[in-house]
Order: sequence, then structure tokens, then C-alpha cells
Amino acid sequence: MSNPKGLALHSVSFPVRIFSALLTCISISVIMVFINYVPIAERMENTYYYPLWYSLVIAVLITLAIAIFLILPLSLLTDAVTMSLTRRFKGVAMQVVSIMIGYVLLAGLSGVLFSVFVFRGNTFLYMDAIRQICIMTLIFLGWQYILRAGSYWLKNNTQAKTG
Repeated sequence: MSNPKGLALHSVSFPVRIFSALLTCISISVIMVFINYVPIAERMENTYYYPLWYSLVIAVLITLAIAIFLILPLSLLTDAVTMSLTRRFKGVAMQVVSIMIGYVLLAGLSGVLFSVFVFRGNTFLYMDAIRQICIMTLIFLGWQYILRAGSYWLKNNTQAKTG
């Protein structure tokens, strides 16, 4: 893997997947908590509001369960399918497009599966859950390739210094 263009065309290792799932959960949870946070000046009287840290912990636990039990196993399957498909295409652009299409389909499938099992078949009544899991899956893909590119850069940088 000597060229950086081919970086996106190889499967990601399992530790990188786990770490990217953790980073996805933390980043999504921080965004969700700050979007739903009610400042002290706007709070109504006689109404209990959860502390910011408690909301963050609960959001991390929920998104971590979704990432570990739904997105991570399906991403292994998606990578296996897309890697076999990318070998058939000529040119890097078509290969990257096929990987992106695979992860977009993974996002939709994981959102629908989550809605089917959690909302008892009322899948399209709760489009916010599907939308949130789709965004979570694409952020998971982004973290995977950021971490993979970082490890690639680190490996090449240390080889240049020692060699």
C-alpha cells in the first residue's frame, strides 16, 4: 500500500473499527447533548432537568450500544461485499464510489433494522431515529478513514526518520 489513493480501497482493521465506534459515539453524544441542552435562564420552574454530564453519559451508552451491536457487525459485512465489488472496477474513483454506496446502504439498513426492532414495526413513523443512525454510520465511516490515514501517515513518518 504505497500510494495514498489506495488507502481507502483496503479493509480497516478491527481495532481501528472499535476505536472509531467509540469516537463516533462520543462525537454524536456531545452534539446531541448540546443541541438538547436547556440553559439555566430558559428553564421552567418546578421542572426537573438532567445535568449535562448525566445526559452525556446516557447518550454515550445508547449510541455505544447501537454502534457495537448494529453498525460494527454490519460494517464488517459491508466491507467484505464492497471489497469484492471494488476489485471488479477499473479506476480509483469508481472503487471509492462503490465503497460510499455500500456505506450509505449500510446506514439505511441499520436505521431500518433499529426502527423495526425498537419501535415494533412502525418503521417510518420514527424517521428521526433512522436519520440519526444514518448520520452515525457515515460519521463512523469518516472516523475509520481518518484513523486509518493517521496510522498510515505515522507509519510512513517513522520509517522516514529511522530509514
